[in-house]
Amino acid sequence: MLSPVGAMFIAVNRGTGRSMTEQVGRGRTILIIEDDREMARLVRTYLEHAGYTVEHAETGEEGIACTQRIHPHLILLDLMLPLRSGWEICRVLRASISAPIIMVTGRGTEDDRLRGFAEGADDYVTKPFSPRELVARIGAVLRRNHPTVTRIIETGFLKIDPAQRIVFVRNKNVALREREFDLLLYLALHPNVVCSRADLLDHVWGYDFAGDERTVDTHVRRVREALGPAGSLLKTVWGIGYKLIGDEV
Repeated sequence: MLSPVGAMFIAVNRGTGRSMTEQVGRGRTILIIEDDREMARLVRTYLEHAGYTVEHAETGEEGIACTQRIHPHLILLDLMLPLRSGWEICRVLRASISAPIIMVTGRGTEDDRLRGFAEGADDYVTKPFSPRELVARIGAVLRRNHPTVTRIIETGFLKIDPAQRIVFVRNKNVALREREFDLLLYLALHPNVVCSRADLLDHVWGYDFAGDERTVDTHVRRVREALGPAGSLLKTVWGIGYKLIGDEV
């Protein structure tokens, strides 16, 4: 008899008629921080089939130690962990690493998702979910960490180096989170173009985001705060979205 977790995984994938044979994850390591061993095992199976190297930690403390040891390319983080919550672990990890973090949890309210992004998560997946979609989301997040644009983008006293993923304001390095950098880069590559929230979700988040469009507003606010005086280049177009004032690139 199938366990509830196994039944969930099979149910969401029945009828696809496809297998994940592409080794999209070759050379990349994923860390799963999850106290449910069966869930971690099933996710691990799909990720390894896609070519990823996978490590597993059952507690947040183990996950922090493992992160320092293996330097994963991406972290899958459960919220309902023993001793320390996933929220707290996310804050600790984000303070010391730049690797993207995807929260995987049964808590799927709008407030939960918004809090996840506020704590530094790059994506938020609710249970039950399709393992194939999870693998696709991981691939999309990792692709965003390796932009094809290499030329330096400058407008006013704002400078963006896509290859190094570095932002300067008046020659001073500005620290941005992964998703914040991606958002700023996308707007900088489309200077003076009004981008709707829906467009930003599709192009920056990398898929048709199911959450509230206020997620974009939260990230824009954080980018403005981080940019300081250059934050004024990021304009709100009321009722539509945002644009970055700049030179054509």
